[in-house]
Amino acid sequence: MRGWKTLALNGAVGAAVVLLEMLTFLGAADWKAILPPERAALVMLGIGLANIVLRHVTSGPAGWRKDNGK
Repeated sequence: MRGWKTLALNGAVGAAVVLLEMLTFLGAADWKAILPPERAALVMLGIGLANIVLRHVTSGPAGWRKDNGK
């Protein structure tokens, strides 16, 4: 594939801009009002447990992946 270095450089620059904008947006939020610190551990525990349950009740590939006949 020709031009992959240009594509990689421009993609990295674009990704850096998007990341900077996301960090600026997330930094402006008052996270203590959204999620009190004493609840953060419980939320993380809930997310982890939900992922474990989902892993055990699903068997197929992600929706955007093809099964390839398996």
